[in-house]
Amino acid sequence: MWIFTQRGFLSIVRHTDKPNILIVRSRFRGHIDKIFPKACVNEDDTRDYRYRVELPIKEVSKVIAGLVSEIDYDNFKNSLDFYDERYLNCCLDVYHSVENYSEHITYSNTDRDFSQFQYLREEINEG
Repeated sequence: MWIFTQRGFLSIVRHTDKPNILIVRSRFRGHIDKIFPKACVNEDDTRDYRYRVELPIKEVSKVIAGLVSEIDYDNFKNSLDFYDERYLNCCLDVYHSVENYSEHITYSNTDRDFSQFQYLREEINEG
């Protein structure tokens, strides 16, 4: 699971050998610490996710649910810290990528008759 929050980006996966443990990972220094301040984050520059920590599923679930209950914005992009330029640009890149691959609504006439709208998916030019 990928999670983008105001505090940072996380990738969360199940531990392969420990059934009640999740591995919380990030590619950004400090993002795990901002979300799990008591965690002892390990750094390994040979891994695709350089920063990681093993945590019980219940703890991760509680913290993520808390983040959801704290949402106080009506636009995620505008809620981001504009001083963390790398993370802001990462989020904007994800936003635009999802926009490019998503379905776009195109109306069939200029009067915008909602009974006649159709969905069109743009083909991706891989050329």
